[in-house]
This record gives sequence, C-alpha cells and structure tokens, in this order.
Amino acid sequence: MWRVLFASIVIIATAGVAGAEAWSDDPIWHDGLVEKAVYTASRVVYDKPRAYEAIFFTNKEQHERNTLSKADKSADTIEVWKHNQVEVIPTPNYDYKYVTTSHLVVNGLTLTRLDCSSQEFCGTSFKQYQLTPDFKRHDYWSFSYMPETGRRSGVVDDGPIKVVAQDSLPLWLRGFPFGGRVEGLSIRLLPSQKSNRPTPYEAVNARVKYAGEEGDAYKLELLIEDKLAGTYWMAKDPERLHVMLKYRGAGADGQQYDLKSVERVNYWTVAGR
Repeated sequence: MWRVLFASIVIIATAGVAGAEAWSDDPIWHDGLVEKAVYTASRVVYDKPRAYEAIFFTNKEQHERNTLSKADKSADTIEVWKHNQVEVIPTPNYDYKYVTTSHLVVNGLTLTRLDCSSQEFCGTSFKQYQLTPDFKRHDYWSFSYMPETGRRSGVVDDGPIKVVAQDSLPLWLRGFPFGGRVEGLSIRLLPSQKSNRPTPYEAVNARVKYAGEEGDAYKLELLIEDKLAGTYWMAKDPERLHVMLKYRGAGADGQQYDLKSVERVNYWTVAGR
C-alpha cells in the first residue's frame, strides 16, 4: 500500500511545489554531508525578546516505509528530506531548548512526520504528526508537563488542498514556483508546535503570497485566515538552493531569523568540526 501511495505523490502534488525540482535534484544533496544553516534569532520568552543562535540542518535520507523512521537494513524505503531545527534560548531563569524535526517526501514535499520537543528545568514536552498508511490523514499526539494538561491526541484529515506544517515552511518554501510569480497559493496549515504548553493541532486555512523581490531574495508572505502571520525571504541564487535568508513572524512570540552562515558538514561531528 505504501509503495503505491508514495509513487502517486508526484502526480497529485500541487502547484506550490512545482518549482521544487531545480533545487531538490541538485547532486550536492548526495555528497554524504548536510547543509548547516546558522541564524541569529530572537523569540519572546517571559514577555521579552531573547536573542539566541538557531541551527537548521537539512539533508536527504532513506526512511523505512512501514515505520517512517531512518532505514538501516530495510530495502523497502522512501527518500525523504530531514529538516532539523535546533534552538537553545537563554533566559534569566534557565535555557529553553527546542528540537523540531520535519520529514517530507522528496518528490512532492508531503509531510510524513514532524517531531517537536521542548526541554527546560521544569520538564519535557513532546508533539508529533505522523502520516497514516492510507495516506488520508495525519495522526497527532502531544504531551505537556504543564499542570493539568498531559497527553492529547487527534486526527487531521488530508483533502484536496495541500497540508503543510508551519514548522516545515523554511524547507517547503524552497520549492515555491518563484518563476511563476504565484499571487496566492492555498494550503491547509498545521500550526507551529514549538511550545512547552499544549498547542492547537487542527489545520487552518492559509495562503502563501508572492510579495516580490528584495535584494538577493524572493519575498513570500504567509497569511492565515487572510491575516499576515509571517514573512519569509528565500535566496534567489540557484547555487544557494533557495535557502531561507530571513523570517519575521507576526505572532505574539515575535520569532525572527537572520541567516548568518551556510556550510556543508559531517552530521556526526560537533558543530562541523
């Protein structure tokens, strides 16, 4: 069943990923290394913006179809993107640590799994979306250590409009059809899970709008229920493979990212050394 469903992804992919091939098929993604993008970042914690450094790792890998986890000995695999966001936010009390990992099928950029964990002195919280074998929904579950919250679960039904995780957008938008200058691309957006508290999980109506060129970047706006939720600047230079250069969120967390450096490193070494 998985083999037939994943083979059909290219056919049913929306126009939103029609431009993915140019950057997605670059031979560099099979050089045995990973792309390490370092951002100067800021996020509001305890009512004040906290400056920190975020590291985004992006690479391709083979996942075992039945478990949607990294393949070792299995020959029944599917090629996926792994987009790993590592963020440690210092505060006067203690560091807030977030690791958010998206897995998307290479052909079509369909989300197979998103895992998000947060750790701090008070406890650990975890959220996950996972694609079901019938390719019709994403199962969701979460656990928050916050008082009287605990474990929650739900289901997001997939429909004719593409389901996209907000936490995956720095990767997913690399496949935006920039050359087509799309005015508005409709998606069903899975809300960000980067919080130690319970978060909404249901998909909401959203649009990605092309907002022109700005310097060396294509500017894209994310609108949720027709209200600006965030602005992304994606590199124009094909050699940079449309990496995200900058982000400005319009939400209460005031999330910001500014690209500091990009390099290719060995994933198993510390900080690329």
